[in-house]
Amino acid sequence: MHGTVGVAPGGFEARSSLVPDAHGGNMDTPEMRAGTSCYLGVNVEGASFSLGDGHCRQGEGETCGVAVEAAMDTVLVLDLVKGVATPWPRLETDSHIMTAGSARPLEDAFRIAQADLVQWLASDFGLDALDGYQLVTQASETPVANVCDPNYTVVAKLRKQYLPERTVYGGTHARMRELGRAYLAERG
Repeated sequence: MHGTVGVAPGGFEARSSLVPDAHGGNMDTPEMRAGTSCYLGVNVEGASFSLGDGHCRQGEGETCGVAVEAAMDTVLVLDLVKGVATPWPRLETDSHIMTAGSARPLEDAFRIAQADLVQWLASDFGLDALDGYQLVTQASETPVANVCDPNYTVVAKLRKQYLPERTVYGGTHARMRELGRAYLAERG
């Protein structure tokens, strides 16, 4: 997994990649692994994508700030999805949709992740906001991603099996998974 995945923050702000926020950054979530699509809002021309902090293994929370860290040989595909608002980092796997909230105190990171998941359900899955709120309350999983950086990160996850069947972000996840399968098949 990669602990740090992000783009340049908005407002011409200069930030260390160590500080996770709405632009991504050092979120340290084990969910950021092979097979996961990460959606980030673009804040500056060119996005200035950043990737790093390779982890072979990390528990939820990265409690002491050190996972089993290593250099990574990573192959990834970047795609620009126009016309889709992404206020906070969103992740998609074959089985889940997820949002990541980063802030201090920890309760604020939790609230951000939960609220963004509710908003995503309303905007892309056709649920009324209150119905989305209730579904998140009843069915979400909420792992703590990191508690060692200047901002903490919490992930709100929801299994796709509980959702109306929808294609989000223009089907990007399915396209990326197919590209990954083709790449692996080519390498034999």
